[in-house]
Amino acid sequence: MRIKKIFTIYLLFPCFLFLVSAVSLTEANEASDVHDMLRGLGEKVSNFKSLKTNFVQEKNLAIFKNKIILRGRIYLQKPNKIAWHVDEPVKYSVLITDKSIRQWDEDTNQIQEIALSNNPVFQNVLKQLTVWFSGDYIPLMKEYDVHMLQKSPLVFEFIPKKGNVAGKIIKSITISVRDDERYLKQIKILEISGDSTTIIFKDTIFNAPIDNLDFEVKRRV
Repeated sequence: MRIKKIFTIYLLFPCFLFLVSAVSLTEANEASDVHDMLRGLGEKVSNFKSLKTNFVQEKNLAIFKNKIILRGRIYLQKPNKIAWHVDEPVKYSVLITDKSIRQWDEDTNQIQEIALSNNPVFQNVLKQLTVWFSGDYIPLMKEYDVHMLQKSPLVFEFIPKKGNVAGKIIKSITISVRDDERYLKQIKILEISGDSTTIIFKDTIFNAPIDNLDFEVKRRV
């Protein structure tokens, strides 16, 4: 099985989601309520310098019945350093910083690097990933229509607005927040194609020391 590389990460968080009915509010009141809830959530969630978490990614392809399930680790160092390591059933690593994207995959066993200085597309990838992981979601209201699907625990749906390039690929993104509202429990991305991806975060640790090795992209045995 071959993993899509840089664009896989881009699809997971447009720059890596509909389990309950929406709360009944007028549009104006809903927008105000959503804004206040996102602001309060951001104050709780975004107060960390570094993060490491395990994840399980479930990919449902519209043309297949079986799920593709990946497991691995994510490391984040604010303001602009994210490492994504898939450990099973295949191995893949990508490091995104404000200067470059560096990746390795088991299929080719090659390390590739792309400079971001003249690449606005990948600069946007970093920006979007940082936003989704940081918990500061208020800026997303400029590019997404946001609906609160559930208040306890919090569930928000983000739908790309007209003109948002993510709308060419993404139909909606739903985030589910942990009961303690300190971080995400899962993100679900529904694509225009009918494919969907759910990423479940587990054993998340805030402000834990992160080894430089966690941000290395290199060949694995």
